[in-house]
Amino acid sequence: MNNSISMKEVLFKRNYFKIFLHIIWWTIFILYPFFLGIPVQENILLKILFNTSLLILFFYLNSDFLIPKILTKGRIVLYLSSVFFIISIIVSADVFSSRYLNVHEVTKIKSTRPDKTSRKQYPRPQDNPIRKSTRPFFSAIFILALSTSYRLLYDYFTSERKRNELENQTLVSELSFLKSQVSPHFLFNTLNNIYSLSLSNTPKASEAILKLSHLLRYMLYETNETSVNLDKEIDYINDYIELQKMRFSNEVTIEYNTNGNFQTKEIAPMLLIPFIENAFKHGISYSKKSVIKILIELKDQELSLKVENSFDKNKEKDSSSGIGLVNIQRRLDLLYPLRYNLKLNDQNELFIVDLKINLRS
Repeated sequence: MNNSISMKEVLFKRNYFKIFLHIIWWTIFILYPFFLGIPVQENILLKILFNTSLLILFFYLNSDFLIPKILTKGRIVLYLSSVFFIISIIVSADVFSSRYLNVHEVTKIKSTRPDKTSRKQYPRPQDNPIRKSTRPFFSAIFILALSTSYRLLYDYFTSERKRNELENQTLVSELSFLKSQVSPHFLFNTLNNIYSLSLSNTPKASEAILKLSHLLRYMLYETNETSVNLDKEIDYINDYIELQKMRFSNEVTIEYNTNGNFQTKEIAPMLLIPFIENAFKHGISYSKKSVIKILIELKDQELSLKVENSFDKNKEKDSSSGIGLVNIQRRLDLLYPLRYNLKLNDQNELFIVDLKINLRS
C-alpha cells in the first residue's frame, strides 16, 4: 500500500512539474512580442492573446489528438486535411482580429524620400494582404513543427521509460516469484510427503517426484521468455495443485476446474500462480475445515481466474502477502495496461480473487 501511495505521489509531482513548464513556456511565448518593442496597447494585447490562444489550442490538438488518433493509425490524408483546415482558420482569424480591433503591424521603415513634405505616396508594406496572411501562416507552421516534435519526443521517452521499468520490474518479479512460489517451506513439505509415500511403496511417490520435477523445469527453463503458451501455464498450475492435494490429503477441500482451449493463447509466465499460492498459504486452517475453490476459464479473448479460500479473521496477518499482491498488480499494470480487471474481496471469512485479462494479440 505504501508503494502504491509513493508511486501516485511521484506521478503527481511529475505531472505538476510538466504543467508548470508548459505555463512558463506559453507565458514567454505570449510576452515575446513586447520584448521586441511592440507598444503595450489594449487592442494589440487582445489580438496577441486571441491569436496565441488559437496557436496553443492547435499545439495540443495536434500533439494530443491528431497525431496519436489519426496520423499514427496511417490516416495521412485525413491528418493533412485537418492540419490545412486548422491553419486556414488561424490565418483567417488573425486577419479578422486585426480588422476588428483596428490593429496595424508596427514596422520600422526607413524613409527613402529626401523630402518628407513630398506629396508622393508610397505603398505601406503592412497594408499588403499577402504580407498580413504570411506571418500567421508561418506562426502556425512553427507551432505544427513544435507540437509534432514534442509528441515524437514524448512518445519516445515514454516508451523508453516503460521499457526500462518493465525490465526492472521483470527482474524483481522473477526473484520474487522464485522465493515465493518455490519457497523452502513448500519444497520441504513436498519432499517430506514424497518420503512418506516412498516408505509405503505407493506409486504416488514416483508421481509426486515427476510433478515436482515438472514444476522446477518449467520455472527454470520455460519462464525466460516474455510470454508462454497458456496451455503450459495451466499445466504448471495443475502440477502445483496436485502436489498440494498430496500434502493436505483430506484436511482441505479443494475444488479446481478449467474451461477453454488454452493452446490458442499466450500469457506472461508465472502471472496466475501467485493468487493460487496465496490461497494455499493463507487459506489453510488446522483447527477447522478449510475450503479452496479455483476456476480458470478462457472465453474468446478473455481469461478469467477466480480463487476463493477460507481464512481465519483472528489469525495474525502475514505482511508479505500484502506486498505480494501489490507486486502482482503492478506487474499487471505494466504487462496488460487497461486490459485487465482485478477485484479482491474478503467477506464472511472468505477471501475472493476475481481476475479478468484480455489476451488479444
